[in-house]
Amino acid sequence: MPEKLNPLTFPLHGTRLIEASAGTGKTYTIAALYLRLVLGHGKENGFFRPLIPPEILVVTFTNAATEELRERIRNRLTEAAAFFRGQGDGDEFLENLKAEYDPDHLPGKARLLDQAALWMDESAIHTIHAWCRRMLRQHAFDSLSLFDLELAPSDQDLMEEAACDFWRESFYPQSVETVALLKAVAAITTPQALLKQVSPIINAGIQVNADPFEVLENRRQSIEDARIIWASDFEEAVDRVRKAQTDKTLNNNKYRKASLTGWITQMDLWVNKGGPLPDDQALEKFSAQGLANGVSKKKSPPMHPAYDALDQMNECIDSLDVKQALVSHAAVRINNRITAAKTRLSRMGFNDLLSRLAQALSRPDSHLAEVIRCQFPVAMIDEFQDTDPVQYDSFGTIYLEQEQAGLFMIGDPKQAIYAFRGADIHTYLAARKDTRGRHYTLEKNYRSTKGMVNAVNRMFGQASGFPDGAFLFKDEILFEPVLARGRSEQLMVDGKEATPVTLWQMDQEEPVVKTGPDGYLTRMADAAAGRIVRLLNLGGQTPCRAGFQTEDGQITPLCPSDMAVLVRDGMEARAVRAALEKRRVRSVYLSDRESVFDTQEAVCLLYLLQACMEPSNERMLRTALATPVLDLPLKLLDKLNRDEIAWEAELVRFKLFQKIWRNQGVLPMVRALLLEFNVGARLLSTPSGERQLTNLLHLAELLQTAAATLDGEQALIRWLAGQIEQSAGGVDDEILRLESDRELVRVVTIHKSKGLEYPLVFLPFICSFRNLTARNTPMVKIHDDKGNFRLEVNPGEEELELADKERLAEDLRMLYVALTRSCFACWLGIGVMGKTTKKSGETTTLHQSGMGYLLSGGRMIQTAELSSILTGFKADCLDMTIEPLPVPSLNVFQPGPEPPDLSQAAVFEGIIPRNWRITSYSGILSGAAMPRQEKHFAGYLNEVNEANQANQVNEGIDSPDSAAQDQLLEGETQINLAPRIMADARSIHCFPRGPEPGTFLHDILEWAATHGFDRVAQDRTVILKRIAMLCARRGWDGWAEVLTDWLMEFVTVVLPLPDSPMRLSDLVLNNCRAEMEFMFAAHDVDVCVLDSLVTNNILQGRVRPLLQENLVNGMLKGFIDLVFCFQGRYFVLDYKSNHLGETQDAYGTEAMAHAMLEHRYDLQYVLYTLALHRLLKARLDDYDYDRDVGGVAYLFLRGVTTSGQGLYADKPSKKLITTLDTLFQKGERCQKGKLLQENKQFQEGDPHDTDR
Repeated sequence: MPEKLNPLTFPLHGTRLIEASAGTGKTYTIAALYLRLVLGHGKENGFFRPLIPPEILVVTFTNAATEELRERIRNRLTEAAAFFRGQGDGDEFLENLKAEYDPDHLPGKARLLDQAALWMDESAIHTIHAWCRRMLRQHAFDSLSLFDLELAPSDQDLMEEAACDFWRESFYPQSVETVALLKAVAAITTPQALLKQVSPIINAGIQVNADPFEVLENRRQSIEDARIIWASDFEEAVDRVRKAQTDKTLNNNKYRKASLTGWITQMDLWVNKGGPLPDDQALEKFSAQGLANGVSKKKSPPMHPAYDALDQMNECIDSLDVKQALVSHAAVRINNRITAAKTRLSRMGFNDLLSRLAQALSRPDSHLAEVIRCQFPVAMIDEFQDTDPVQYDSFGTIYLEQEQAGLFMIGDPKQAIYAFRGADIHTYLAARKDTRGRHYTLEKNYRSTKGMVNAVNRMFGQASGFPDGAFLFKDEILFEPVLARGRSEQLMVDGKEATPVTLWQMDQEEPVVKTGPDGYLTRMADAAAGRIVRLLNLGGQTPCRAGFQTEDGQITPLCPSDMAVLVRDGMEARAVRAALEKRRVRSVYLSDRESVFDTQEAVCLLYLLQACMEPSNERMLRTALATPVLDLPLKLLDKLNRDEIAWEAELVRFKLFQKIWRNQGVLPMVRALLLEFNVGARLLSTPSGERQLTNLLHLAELLQTAAATLDGEQALIRWLAGQIEQSAGGVDDEILRLESDRELVRVVTIHKSKGLEYPLVFLPFICSFRNLTARNTPMVKIHDDKGNFRLEVNPGEEELELADKERLAEDLRMLYVALTRSCFACWLGIGVMGKTTKKSGETTTLHQSGMGYLLSGGRMIQTAELSSILTGFKADCLDMTIEPLPVPSLNVFQPGPEPPDLSQAAVFEGIIPRNWRITSYSGILSGAAMPRQEKHFAGYLNEVNEANQANQVNEGIDSPDSAAQDQLLEGETQINLAPRIMADARSIHCFPRGPEPGTFLHDILEWAATHGFDRVAQDRTVILKRIAMLCARRGWDGWAEVLTDWLMEFVTVVLPLPDSPMRLSDLVLNNCRAEMEFMFAAHDVDVCVLDSLVTNNILQGRVRPLLQENLVNGMLKGFIDLVFCFQGRYFVLDYKSNHLGETQDAYGTEAMAHAMLEHRYDLQYVLYTLALHRLLKARLDDYDYDRDVGGVAYLFLRGVTTSGQGLYADKPSKKLITTLDTLFQKGERCQKGKLLQENKQFQEGDPHDTDR
């Protein structure tokens, strides 16, 4: 028997198993053990030293559970620290823990707990997959893993590709006749159909035993051999059977004359006329075995070699299962292809994480287990009943038989319900054997009322007396009744405490079918919906007649969110939601795993996109206007057929949507369309409209994301059509989103509800189950008596029987999970399903369900005896009641008026910094003006403003989002003033001027840098092709040759940089970076101080526009045209397309200096140099500004020559750059005067300054 767990004395070392029944405080216990591990508490029962959060591994199975555990443990550590300091109250555990320490030691322990709480963000609390991934990456050398493996949420794309490849390689070489025969025999006609059969077993590790085409050929040969024997004496073989039927040697009930004639016709077609193989019945009737089974009493069957031939053929066909051979063969081959593709793509799925870590741990020479054990001396595995053999083997390799470490497995075998995900109850049972003598249990329920706990104890307790026990594992999964702490509230209905468990008995005289108007699902859904409406309406009355009453008599009315309907699948969910909707009760389905691409809204949106892409296509536009999403009245649609003006108006409207799509994107377009047609308001007025609107907005977001990687509208439409056609669900981004989080009735699957609790639970369909048959179960996973797993494809009766027993065992565990979700009350729908025939009478299925097993122990239950069985089941238990199934009523939910909120609106009293922003050189420059005495820079700012307006430049843009926008903000502001001249007279000096031509030249140079100046310089054809394409887009076709010649000369001309003459073509691709983006912090930088520092150090004594007084606080952002490294030194290079004159002479040193100051490029290149300085300081070891920075080069694109014209070069002093670095780091906190004084001393010549 397990030992009762005491969290204060539980041994914190070795391998131990904790069994925690539902609601018994599992998370509380984990937090308590965690707290002791942090404190190093326990002496002989403690761990050997205190541990810190990164050393305590806690593994669970969902992201939500990890976050909850992390917060619960953090709060517990904080609470304990406060209690140890004498602040606040502690529970019994904390009081006993505190009492074990000397009062003088408590402050130190409190600090230890505080430090652990602060460290919880780095705690090792992970899902199993996240932990495996972290181990593979952290210990890549020990695990032989790659560092940059991509984790893919789904392998569906690889599976589809591999299935198509397998189909092509296996089927295409075969003859048409062979392929047609295989498709017919295996009933698999496409790669997609094959993949559907293969998917469940693709990772099952099955072995290939035969090639399907060989099996098919052997089958064909066996059939042909039998046909030849029949053809040799067909008439005699048939006559003997006909004679035996006539003289009644054969039973005429089994060989009726009309039936025999039909069978003979089938045999004749096959044997003599090349027809298809007869059906199974005909083959059996003419086989020796079939004839022996069909003779009358005391008669001997007719004999002939042909009959024996059919026996041999039938036996051969049974042993040559073509479908199984094909599926098994394909599973192995497809899995191999997927594995190879993942290796090629450096990609892995979630299952790969587990298997790769297990393989790494099992290598003979591996030290990985020891490394992980040192990293995490203690591990706690939550929800251990949901583990699988691979996971247990991994943890076992690390921790089993390691007394210097700790492995605590916490779970409940009664809640092991995730077999479909690979969880294996037999793994849990194996762990129980491995930890025999070290089992602990939590015995008190903290979730439910005493009555609810007593009822569950009674239901499963009496089932423990069945031969196979309560859970079909008689001696391995025992049901131990739990104690109940109880709750302080009571569920009151009409002044009485509600009975915890209500069994609704269906009024029936014979078994009912599952579906249909009078079927089990419909009747139970109506009953549950009717009872929910009644309780809600009672709760809304004054005084309240249904709610939760506290000990002081106060009642909290029932509301929709207090109620949950637990279902098995989507079909049951749809049934109960439809019943609730009829009664005006809104609900939400919390377990929907359907893909949003499988919805009607996806198809409607596809039609709308097609119309928006091509509004002039009348067929597409009419289809879009007729979609249910727009829901236009039929009269309006008819009017559009007759009224040309109305049709023209719709055409104009969709052309507007087309324009929005092209200019702003698909998401703004979809939102504009929904708004224009009032779709949102109309949908929200309908019962299912919230769901539909959520789907539409979800689809629009997915389209917007996809559009970023697709080229144009047509590509996006093809993508959406493909998603609709191939959608398989399961990928998180595509799963239907929750349409509302308001207070609604929750409809949730039993699987999804595990770990949650609800005040009231309805189980209307608890007697339903999935019946396993050969038709709906092509493959089963079963275990033998020793728990060994095996997979059976196309299982026989014996395998199906074993699989159905495992299904029933899991259904019993699902029933336990469902019942233990309820805090106060639960309603169960009991009915007998099955059929009645005159020959066989009643054949019912209730006993095959989990609930039916509790009622009868697996014995078939007849309709007439259900009442007596229920009465015996309830017996004297006062916490259960039996009621007739409520008669369906269409009473609707009548919610009371919302009470007005009379509370005063909250007043925000915080401080929001208003001056934080992201700015750039252009933003700092904005508003610069010449000193009053200097007006000879004629109207610079006016020209800027006029050109910006003419070219629609947004002056409000402070920080560019792209390099192109950065160029537009700072570009030359003159409008195109180029004269109209003949093409042969064109030169770069005559190229159009203004922001757009300037950006155009920048784009060409960016392309050249990206492709490599050295490569571009070697191939004029490549340059001409690129420039011609760009010119054609802008209508500048005549400039292609001129610009090609200019670029060839530009990249090869010698640039006389100080101490480093060079050509751009000398730069290899790895030594330059085009459009390098930078961003760094600016802390209250005084713009006037910045301006003064630049003015006093760059082109000293020259007049330039003054910057306006301002503070820059936030981030400084920009894009540098080119950063390159030449001869070990780093340079900033910027292109300027400014037009300084019509000839080369206009680009002399004085003219360029004039332009540099006029546009304040001096400020720009100083800021760019500062950005480069910060980058190199962070990246280069032993960085030295004087040695490593080469300076700046500004190239005036229209005037660059070898003589130095068009090139402005400089290198700001180290003193200036370091001063600016300090200014941007400390801003106003620097002493402004100190900075300026230092700058003045520097200008006057400080004898100690060696940086100039």
